Amino acid sequence: MALEFERASKLARRGELVEAQAREVLKDIMKRADIGETLQTVSIKSHFDTWLTSKRTRKSQSTGERYGVAVEDFLETLGKRASKPLTSLTVSDVQRFLDHRTAKQLSPATVILDVKIIGGALNAARRQGLIPTNPAEAVELPEAKGMERGTFTPAEVKLLVDTAQGEWKLLIMLAYFTGARLSDCCRMQWDGVDLTGETLTYTQAKTGAKVTAPLHPDLLAQLNKLAGTDKPDVFIMPQLACQRGSGRRGLSETFKKNMRQAGVDSQTVKGAGNQMFSRRTFHALRHSFTSALANQNVSAELRMKLTGHKTEGEHQKYTHHEMDNLRAAIKKIPSLR
Repeated sequence: MALEFERASKLARRGELVEAQAREVLKDIMKRADIGETLQTVSIKSHFDTWLTSKRTRKSQSTGERYGVAVEDFLETLGKRASKPLTSLTVSDVQRFLDHRTAKQLSPATVILDVKIIGGALNAARRQGLIPTNPAEAVELPEAKGMERGTFTPAEVKLLVDTAQGEWKLLIMLAYFTGARLSDCCRMQWDGVDLTGETLTYTQAKTGAKVTAPLHPDLLAQLNKLAGTDKPDVFIMPQLACQRGSGRRGLSETFKKNMRQAGVDSQTVKGAGNQMFSRRTFHALRHSFTSALANQNVSAELRMKLTGHKTEGEHQKYTHHEMDNLRAAIKKIPSLR
């Protein structure tokens, strides 16, 4: 081993020691020591591909797609260097990626998320012993300025419901009267509907938490009407349950068209960078739900319970008294009739 180090030292003094040679020296030392291990050589691309695959199996489809955008663009900025060992990655590589995303005039929030995704993959490599430090941690992130999201008035929600066709009427009502996200609304199932107890139970795709919410009288009436005429099916809205939320033909874009048809302003504003943002999208119905409760002086604690806990571990079954309070809170949301 001493001879190998001496040989490497001589190469270094002559300016001839490159990383590949240094790694070969270490490999040879470990082989001669017969310690049953060899020096791991993982390429940048190989590690990120493996990490991305594992995330896609455990996260939602939309989250997996978002991670994929950042990783693919990061590898593209590396070019041929993506096939180099993971240990060769530097702070400059991550900084170059940040500058590349910023040059596309993306919002600071988007760029920050991109770098955090790359940093997450590198943190995983550090925990596995593949790299000693995470180069992404040394990169200074841009300052993000949040954009205030808009809400819908009860009159505007009524316009949206009256203009909507087919399952979209119920979809908008579910979002407004439960505060559930788009993906959760679309995949709500009949086995979670208790018409007698006037409750709706569903599992949040984002957090995995199970939420039980009282049914607003308007929503209860609509579900009762549908239950009497609907064909037996797992999903409350079977046609929308199989459609994607994002994309040019996704549910989010369809909702924007519904807004235009109803004459409801999306409140489009110029954000940071070169993008235009709509302050009012389908997600604004979730904000409208919370806002409507706040306007009726419903406590923040009850509003938090109704929008769902963050983790399954925090979820608990409501006592009879709690459910009565939640039901009273829901009934305070103005009717659409």
